[in-house]
Amino acid sequence: MRILIIDDEEYVRLVLEQAIRLEGCEVTTASRGQEGLDRLASGSFDCVVSDLRMPGIDGRAVLRWVKDHQPDVDVMILTGHGDVKDAVEAIKEGAWDFLIKDTPFDGTVIKAAIAKLRTVRALRRENVAARLGGFSHTNDPIVPGQSPAWQKLMTQVAQVAPANAPVLIQGETGSGKEVVARQLHAQSRRAAGPFLAVNCGAVSRELLESELFGHEKGSFTGATAAKPGLIAAAEGGTLFLDELGEMPGPMQVSLLRFLDRGEYRPVGSTRTLQADVRILGATNQDIQELVHQGRFRDDLLYRINTVTLRVPPLRERTEDLPKLAEQILSSLRIPGTTKRPLSPEALQALATHSWPGNVRELRNIIEGIMLMSHGTGPIGRDEVLALLPKTRNPLQTEDHAHLPLEAIERLHIQRVLEASGGNKTHAAKTLAIDYKTLLAKLKKYRLAT
Repeated sequence: MRILIIDDEEYVRLVLEQAIRLEGCEVTTASRGQEGLDRLASGSFDCVVSDLRMPGIDGRAVLRWVKDHQPDVDVMILTGHGDVKDAVEAIKEGAWDFLIKDTPFDGTVIKAAIAKLRTVRALRRENVAARLGGFSHTNDPIVPGQSPAWQKLMTQVAQVAPANAPVLIQGETGSGKEVVARQLHAQSRRAAGPFLAVNCGAVSRELLESELFGHEKGSFTGATAAKPGLIAAAEGGTLFLDELGEMPGPMQVSLLRFLDRGEYRPVGSTRTLQADVRILGATNQDIQELVHQGRFRDDLLYRINTVTLRVPPLRERTEDLPKLAEQILSSLRIPGTTKRPLSPEALQALATHSWPGNVRELRNIIEGIMLMSHGTGPIGRDEVLALLPKTRNPLQTEDHAHLPLEAIERLHIQRVLEASGGNKTHAAKTLAIDYKTLLAKLKKYRLAT
C-alpha cells in the first residue's frame, strides 16, 4: 500500500515512517496540512495517516478534502488522549479509524491498523467488479472541450470505442489520458462492466505482476492468502494501464500473452486462467524511442497500438481554457475559502501561459489562487499572474540577435522537444524533419537523448 503521513512533529513522522515501512508499505511524509494536500493532488495513495491538530489546515480539513476529491483513499486520524471526542467526530465524517498516540510513542499502534486495513482493502479489491458496476459518461469526470483538436479526438473515441481491440493513448503528463480511457469504456459495449486503472510506474516492479495477475498463498513473503488481481476483477470490462512504458520486461511478456490469448497465470500458480478484459494503455513517453533503447518490446507495441490516440496538450486547445477553468472551480472543495469566478482579465492571463503541466497544472494553479484568495469579487489578473511560473522565450531576439545559426537551431530544437514532453516523434513532426534527422541533430548538439 502507498501511505501518506501528515504530522507537524518530526519525531512522530519518523517513528510512523519506520513502522509503516516495516509493514512493507511505500511511505511519503508531509509536515503540514497544505503540504499533505499538495502531495495528494499530485500523487496516488491508498491511505492517509494525519495528525488531528496542526497549524493551518488540520486533520479534519484534510479528511474533508479527501472525502470530496479522493473517496477511495482511507484516512486514519492520529490524536492525543485529550482529542478523542474530536476523533470520534472525524469517524462520523468518514475517517476509517483513529489512533491514539501512546506515551512514549513508538509506532506500535500503527502496525495493527495497517494489517487490518490491508485485509479490508484486499476484500474490497476481490469484490471491486461487483462494487463498481462500471462507469458511464454521466458519472465520470469529463474534460469539456469545443476546440477542433479536442473534438477531433472525441470523434476518434466514438469510432474506436465499440471495438474490443486494445488502444494506445499517447499524451503529455496531465493532458487527460485517463479521461480518454474512461470515455472509451463508457461508449463501449463493456460500459456495464468495471473500469479499473493501475499506474505501472507507481507500483513497485516486484508487486506489479501480483497487482495485475493476482497471486497464490505463500508465493512470496507476505502472501498470507491467495488474492485475485485486477485482470480478474475487470472481467467483462476494461483495464487501463497508465505509464505503460514503465512496465518491466518480464511483465511485458505476460501482458503480450494475455493480449494474444486472453490467458494469464497468477504469481506462484501453475493454473492458466482466462479473462475477457479490454486493455487500454497510456504513456507520456516516446514509445518508439523506448523500443529503440530496448526498454519496450516491439511485438508488444505492435499488439497494443492497434489504434493509437493522441491527446492534445492544453497549449493546442487554449479555446477550452474558460470551460476547463469553470469546471475546476465548480468542483473544488477547499475548507475556509469562498468560490469566486474568473474575470475576463484573469482568463486572458491564463491564456498567456504555455501549460507544460496541462490540465493538471491548470487545476493546481486555480486551487492555489483559491487558497490565497481573500476577496469576494471575481478573481483578477494580478492574482493569476502571481502564481503563474515566470518563463522566458529562449529565442527572444533581444537576447540572441548575435548568436550563430547553429546556436539558434539548437535552442529551437531544445524548446520544441521540451514542449513535446520529451516525445521525439512529436518533436520531429513539429520541426517538419524525419525521426532519424532529429536523432542526428540531438547527437550533434549534445542534447539529452
